[in-house]
Amino acid sequence: MANLTPEGHLVVAIPYDAEGFNEVWRNYTGAAGYFVANNIYSRLVVLDVFKTGEIAPDLADSWDILNGGQTYVFHLNRDARWHDGVPVTAHDVAYTYSEVLKHGYHGLSWLQDIDQIRAIDDHTVECRLKGPNAAFLAQLGSFVFSHIVARHLYEGTDWATNPYNLNPVGSGPFQFEEWVNGERIELVANPDYFREGPYVERITYRIMPDRDQAFAALERGEVHFCVQDVPCNQVEEFRAKPGVDVMFHPGNSIAFVAFNWQRPLFQDHRVREAIASAIDRGPIANGVCPLASTPVHYYVERVSWAFNPDAKAPDFDPTRAEQLLDEAGYTRGEDGVRFRIGLAYRSLYSHYGVAGAIIADQLRTIGIEATVESVDPVGWKERFQEAGDFDLLLDSGDIGPDPQLMSSFLASDGPRNSMRYRNETVDRLFREGRSTVDREERGKHYHELQAALAEDIARVPFMQHGEHLPYRTEYTGWSWSDGVQGTVPFWYHGKVRKAT
Repeated sequence: MANLTPEGHLVVAIPYDAEGFNEVWRNYTGAAGYFVANNIYSRLVVLDVFKTGEIAPDLADSWDILNGGQTYVFHLNRDARWHDGVPVTAHDVAYTYSEVLKHGYHGLSWLQDIDQIRAIDDHTVECRLKGPNAAFLAQLGSFVFSHIVARHLYEGTDWATNPYNLNPVGSGPFQFEEWVNGERIELVANPDYFREGPYVERITYRIMPDRDQAFAALERGEVHFCVQDVPCNQVEEFRAKPGVDVMFHPGNSIAFVAFNWQRPLFQDHRVREAIASAIDRGPIANGVCPLASTPVHYYVERVSWAFNPDAKAPDFDPTRAEQLLDEAGYTRGEDGVRFRIGLAYRSLYSHYGVAGAIIADQLRTIGIEATVESVDPVGWKERFQEAGDFDLLLDSGDIGPDPQLMSSFLASDGPRNSMRYRNETVDRLFREGRSTVDREERGKHYHELQAALAEDIARVPFMQHGEHLPYRTEYTGWSWSDGVQGTVPFWYHGKVRKAT
């Protein structure tokens, strides 16, 4: 139950204003609504994305896995209340997920396997899947896209115009109080929160587009946490500052160059292989961060039961790249250029800008002229995810520790498949990989899947970059802190408290 005497005012610096707060309807990763929603809403379960892949309770206290992983029954916490005092019930869960499935909202990213969902009683909800899925809990627990909205505030409305998208009512540790566009978002402690915390009485999210200004405010103690990474070459400098530390994690996913598979140019295997062969990972990692690693594989090595060490991208070989492009008919013009393309990255992740500039230089040596572009959360969603209007993207996000999470990005029907990638073998192996709860058997399918991705050169892995997030040490209980890590969502502050 809630801490009865929360104290303290936590200030979080974020670079972009919100577009709304209902991330299960429409997502803008990197915008303020994404960070705020983690503290307003609840989801059924939480995935430990840091290490173990274990599942922790959120709205669901416990769950049963039946029919070989095809049916999941969740038993909800009976003390959960919406911020307006109405009890949270299984009917809210069934309504939220049903609407996502019916209308194809963004939550479909992780909910598309549901065939039927029903409330058995007020505190028990059953999800029947289209087939067995051993990764279903991981899908529900990995991102804010699966949070639950209040049926009594959404039922019978058009979600696109529902005022509660902008004035959210959730069941999480903090309640929405105010949004001053372009300036700040105010949350206050939920006195009736059904789990531990909250320990601070207020959170202010300050919109601070200038990262250096945000870092300076952190150093002065005016801000307690920044959602933008400290550049690698400044990590130790930051840690030496009084009252400041830097959270470091080696990273949950591999950064990759994503092709737009709708472009005839990238439908040619020789072009994909040439681009992959032109990428020299060492200079990229050195330019971005001495702590970054240079993976050539198609999945994270730390997930040993699923990792295929033989599934590799092509080695750096610019001579081979030139030969492949000549064979494909893309010869150099009088200006030395074979063709021109765009190379875009999310502006939230400035280190991708560094990587993009280095990759552009490397592509230039083989006659490809790439224009690097920084794109905000709205542009990323509308131009790339929805319209598919791009050439190459620098991206990541299909985090471990369950390889099935890659399906949202790489399966033909994956809701986050911005590349528009299609491969029947990959689709089949995703289906087979989730169809059994036997981990050894699952691992075999994912080994084969990674081999298929490597053979296809579906995309090009180039870096594994960790999180380097600065925070003030007068607060503890962060999502990465000992005793908290793995039990709450990453951007959640319900256990943050003043250090003693």
